[in-house]
Formats: sequence, structure tokens, C-alpha cells
Amino acid sequence: MQKPKILLIHGWLHSRARYEPLAEALADSYRVSLASLPGYDDKAYVRAGGGHLNLYARHLARTIAAEKPAVAVGFSMGGQILLRALTRYPLALPWAVFSNVPYPALTFGQLLARRRRLLRLGLRLAQTAPEALAKPVVNHCAAYTVYRPDCIDDLFYRDVCGVNAAVAARSAREMAKGMPRVKPLAATASLVTTCSHDRLAPPAAARCLAGDLRAPLVNFPAAGHTVVLEALEDYAAFLRLLAGHLPAPNP
Repeated sequence: MQKPKILLIHGWLHSRARYEPLAEALADSYRVSLASLPGYDDKAYVRAGGGHLNLYARHLARTIAAEKPAVAVGFSMGGQILLRALTRYPLALPWAVFSNVPYPALTFGQLLARRRRLLRLGLRLAQTAPEALAKPVVNHCAAYTVYRPDCIDDLFYRDVCGVNAAVAARSAREMAKGMPRVKPLAATASLVTTCSHDRLAPPAAARCLAGDLRAPLVNFPAAGHTVVLEALEDYAAFLRLLAGHLPAPNP
């Protein structure tokens, strides 16, 4: 029997590589596809309006229409983009999982996020300064995304070095500006997940989203914002459990 397809959508300053361990953990239950948002794994990406979340929503809607996943999982910014896509386009998506989503807006670090030019400059300095100077600063900032600082790995720095700074700065400003509150999705079943120690998208934001969507809320108590790093096995088990409730895909 063919396995259902799951689409994983990465978060801000993340590349597909951050979600490869999760993809491996899900391989027995799903056919896994890793979405890639332009500008986040291609530093040279240049396009007018690049980084605007509504343009990413259109890009994601086309991906969902082409790949026809049974489940789409959006992490942080990826979850907000998934939410925008589902409220703007008529998509045939059976299940959506919104994980650690800043909803309806990013509140932590909002003053910096709204200063696009300053944030862009900071990212470019991190990319061009000697690694011995830049990496400790990047890791210090990354500490806000985890509960246990010992979980910080080299990929945080590599992902910052690989992102298009202008795109990332624009995306952060879009998250800080926020999006309209949503209503329950008529054609897609929803699940919302949060982590007890998430400072960027705190549990209150998840409760708000779950309430608006009338969706179940699942909490991972021993993690911060980057759930796939600190609670990988528990999160993978949660998605494998969901796979057991999906209808068999068409051959």
C-alpha cells in the first residue's frame, strides 16, 4: 500500500537541512517532501517583492496543488505562510499542522523585526564577518529559539550564511506586521502544536490560533521554538500517529 505524502515547510532563517532528520524519522510512515522557500537556501535569489509572505503563500499553493500531499506541516514562518495559502486559495489539502506559528503576529523582537534595513545589515554582517567573530553572535541569538542552549548546532550559523539577507529581513517585517485572524478551514482539518518554552511564538499564540481554527492543540513541554531540534522523536511520533488516521492514498 502506498504511503501518504507529507510536505514539511521550513521556518525563518532555516533551510531544508534543518528538517532532514525529521524526514528520515518519518520515512517509514510517509513519502516526505521538503518545501524550499526562495531566498532561504539560495543567497543569490533576487526578485522584486521577494520575502513577502503572501507571495510565498502563492508559491506554496502551487506546490501543494502540484504535489497533492495528504498533510502539510508549517513550522514558525512556514506555518503562517501555510495559513495564508489555505485562506487565500482553494486547495485540496486533507490535513494541515501549524507548529510554533507567530499568530496573528510576531511579538518577540518586534521592534527589530520592523526595522528591515537594520536587520538586513545585521544579517549581512554575520555573513561577511570572520566566522570566529560572527558565529558566537549568531549562536547567542539562536539561544532565544531553544530551551536548552546545548542544543545549538552548527546549522544555525550555516543557515544564516546561506540566506538572502534582504529576503529574510522583509519576511521578518511581514511577520511582525501580522495577518488577519482566521476562521475554521472549511476543507482542511487542522492541528496546532506549541512548546511550553517557546519565546518567539509563545503558547498563548498557539491557543489563539487553535481557538480561531477550532483545532486541537498539542503541547511539547520540554522544548523551545525549534521543536524539530529539541523534541524530534516526540514530534515524529506525533506525526506518525497522524498517519494512522489518514485514508489510503489513491494509487
